[in-house]
Amino acid sequence: MSDRAAKLKKLLKSEWVRTAIMLAIVVIAFFSFWYGIRIALATDYPLLAVASGSMVPTLNVGDLIVVHGVSDASEIYTHQAIVDPQTGNIIGGGDIIIFHLYLPGGPNLWPGHADELIVHRAINKTLINDVWYFTTKGDANPYGPGRDSAESSTADSWRVPDYYIVGKVVGAVPYIGSVPLYIHTPEGIVTVVVLIILVLLIELAYSAYREKRKPPVVEQS
Repeated sequence: MSDRAAKLKKLLKSEWVRTAIMLAIVVIAFFSFWYGIRIALATDYPLLAVASGSMVPTLNVGDLIVVHGVSDASEIYTHQAIVDPQTGNIIGGGDIIIFHLYLPGGPNLWPGHADELIVHRAINKTLINDVWYFTTKGDANPYGPGRDSAESSTADSWRVPDYYIVGKVVGAVPYIGSVPLYIHTPEGIVTVVVLIILVLLIELAYSAYREKRKPPVVEQS
């Protein structure tokens, strides 16, 4: 065995190197999955966490929603939420869409608010100058944001142009979205940093323990 091959073999036996390789594999796998699912679902936002209760009971805070891009806005189905008169549960209605509140060079749908992604139900649409404009509403909202009273309208105060839409909801997983929501808080960031430090310290302590347990090498003359 050449000296170069021997050094490489010795390097690969290092716990730190093996840990670094494993982390690299995890990172590569994560990004491969993320870009793969973006391509498969035709949107830059394939997975999102629900951060508000405006769509309760259809979607709850902490739900992880699966989003599929929309290539033709005319295919988005619009209708008021359909409520079961016996149970009061929402059993149908228009597509639930995800859209920007504001984009550079475009209209500010809710003046005074920075851009964010909103998930609401599409209840109506109108074609104006080859652009579809959607009327939306949160299932839990008695009236839209920007309205002074419930009597003024049951819909949101904005009209969403089709180029603001990033996709429609095609699935939801309860509770899973609470994890990314927590990570985005100051407490969540601190928790992640502390966990990373703990993992590194444990790995360091374990490596030192294994080195200490190794039998001494006796050189033969």
